[in-house]
Amino acid sequence: MTGFGKSRWEGDQATISCEIKALNGRYFEADIRLPRYLGEMDALIRKKLGEMLERGSVSVSYSIRWEDTRPPEERVQGNLEVAQSHYAAMKKISDSLSIPMNDPLRDIIRVPDVINTGDKEVPEELKSKVLEVTLEAAKQLNEFRITEGSATGEKLKELVKSISDDLTIIEHEEDNRREALRERVYGNVLEHVKESNIDENRLEQEILLYLDKWDIAEEKQRLGQHIKYFNETLEKEPTGLKLNFISQEMGREMNTLGVKSNYFLMQERVVQMKEKLEQIKEQVLNIV
Repeated sequence: MTGFGKSRWEGDQATISCEIKALNGRYFEADIRLPRYLGEMDALIRKKLGEMLERGSVSVSYSIRWEDTRPPEERVQGNLEVAQSHYAAMKKISDSLSIPMNDPLRDIIRVPDVINTGDKEVPEELKSKVLEVTLEAAKQLNEFRITEGSATGEKLKELVKSISDDLTIIEHEEDNRREALRERVYGNVLEHVKESNIDENRLEQEILLYLDKWDIAEEKQRLGQHIKYFNETLEKEPTGLKLNFISQEMGREMNTLGVKSNYFLMQERVVQMKEKLEQIKEQVLNIV
């Protein structure tokens, strides 16, 4: 979702430039900084950008230079009615308190609305160009996203492939794990019972029950299925939300796998898998 887009247009009487920056965001949010005289365009621009960009926290800024074609006498205007009212109030206070009025004009022109530049009458052509430049900047941002998205996709494939390789290593360690658990159980029994008093058949049954309790075949299978589903989603039309859900399911299986394996070499490998999964989650945040 991160990206940057910029567009510019120059005409005889106006120059318009627009910059759009986008950061990760679950929904579409836009901070649009239009000049006051173009405030009426905010809703339209917000709607168009939402349709094009879909998600992300978007900041839109403008630089607009527009030649004022009004006669000089119309560009700055004084409100005599407001000025007279303030002058009358100031004179009344001055007379009542016997305080002389020193340069009242300087004080009056500082009063809001006494001097104003008036609102420019914005030509429809200018409004149209502002919208056109904005949409072009949004198009540039989307092209930036596509380029970055391709790189993100390759990075995700590498990380998932590495996790898949880790899972293969774990599967190859299964026989060693079961033998280590068997020896651990047998050793614990010998600490408390004389070897001559052990019922070998009963002990073997107990060991099998113990090993079944710590069986991780289902976790390995489900994790493998999640990895496959993640890759399939990447090859189709990936959405950040969907990939995030799949990565969460992968994380659950990894956690269970680490606990139930009860075998240091596997737990060490699971930690490595979880580190890569965190990188995947960070990358997925950049996908719309």
